[in-house]
Amino acid sequence: MTSGILPLVICCALSFSLTGCGEHSKPEPEKKTETSSTSKIIPLSEETAKKIEFKTEKVVNRDVIVPLHLTGRIEADYGASVDVSARIAGRITDIQVKPGDIVARGQLLAMVDSPQVTDLQGELVEATSKLGIAEAHADRERQIYEEYLERPKGLLDARALMQNTRVQAELAELEYQRQEGLYKEKIAATKDYLAAKAALAKAKVDYENASTALAREEQLYKNRALMKRDYQLAIAEVTRMKQHVNTIVKRLDFLGADRSMTQKVLKTGNINGLVRIVAPIAGVVSKYEIGVGEMVQPDISMFKITDLKTVQASADLPEIDLRRVRIGDTVKINVPSFPDRLFEGRISFISPDVNPLTRTVPIRARLINTTGLLKANMYAEIDLEGASRNFLACPKAAIQERDNRKVVFVKHPDGYEERPVTLGVIGEDYIEVKSGLTDGETVATQGSLMLKTELSYRN
Repeated sequence: MTSGILPLVICCALSFSLTGCGEHSKPEPEKKTETSSTSKIIPLSEETAKKIEFKTEKVVNRDVIVPLHLTGRIEADYGASVDVSARIAGRITDIQVKPGDIVARGQLLAMVDSPQVTDLQGELVEATSKLGIAEAHADRERQIYEEYLERPKGLLDARALMQNTRVQAELAELEYQRQEGLYKEKIAATKDYLAAKAALAKAKVDYENASTALAREEQLYKNRALMKRDYQLAIAEVTRMKQHVNTIVKRLDFLGADRSMTQKVLKTGNINGLVRIVAPIAGVVSKYEIGVGEMVQPDISMFKITDLKTVQASADLPEIDLRRVRIGDTVKINVPSFPDRLFEGRISFISPDVNPLTRTVPIRARLINTTGLLKANMYAEIDLEGASRNFLACPKAAIQERDNRKVVFVKHPDGYEERPVTLGVIGEDYIEVKSGLTDGETVATQGSLMLKTELSYRN
């Protein structure tokens, strides 16, 4: 558009600068040359300015957001790129995916036959069998305990024994008295007397033992906990065996053994040793370096899954600019593969450490990448919005370059004066002016190129 109206603009400006009201004669050539070589003020009437849509703006101190331009690369988000490996050694028996496949979390990737899993499954079968035996023993002890509560056989036997021994003791007492009377009358023999005496002593001992046994059985019946001891021990053994079985099942789960296969082993006792390798995250299978029949180890990566729904743009920020960047700041990112697309993200990480060699701070910005256009390790141009800075700000449109200098055209009573300036940092719409302008001066913006062209023509 500028090149199209430039001849007309030059003609208008030139016509105005060389004529008064349009009726005066041309100045002498010598005078024109002298004036053009010394004067750097371009006169411009309001009528001409209106025709060319001339615009101006005041140079003032203002807060300007100065973007930072960095180069970096696109990376997968934290935890979004995962190497998948088996937790135990084994041989691959089946592969369910191929490179480039999109997988869901928990989806089966491969099957591995592991001797260690086979051993654990065999141990599980044995532990399950022992658990069955322990449960049967506990059930038997329970029945004994319940029956004893209903009809305490030991207590009844002790009572019957005590009654029997008491009767025997009474009979022995009567026999002894009879023999003692006969012995005193010299009727009974001595040996019969002594035998009756010994029988009485034995009957008394038997009675005392039976009484003690009855007292013990009565106390035992009163204290039910002692009666339940054998049953409780059997229950404890069942609990221990169940824990052992559960521990083996959890170990199989941890190693990747299929839960349905483990349940089948528990029911049938048939072992297979197969381990499932599943996707820990959803994403794309980006790495594939195995084959069926190959041996794998826990330290060998089988697959790599990358989720690029969100990515990060990483860059190294100069230490001097660290104060201008904060978590949550907006960044705009451009990649060579899509020059017409502008991606936007926010600062998600600022490293707490400064690289002592480069004096830079690693930073990262997180971007939504639902379209999947951004790929890991892409080169990226990163513009950070950064914190605002206050300085004497000149509009970008006012800056022109002439004779290898940056110049602006400042409003003057006689028109617009060319003035060289020294510039600083560059914002989106404004540039810092370090020298050449003062606060409040008015500069030409739209139409400044015309003034530059006219000045060059005059010189």
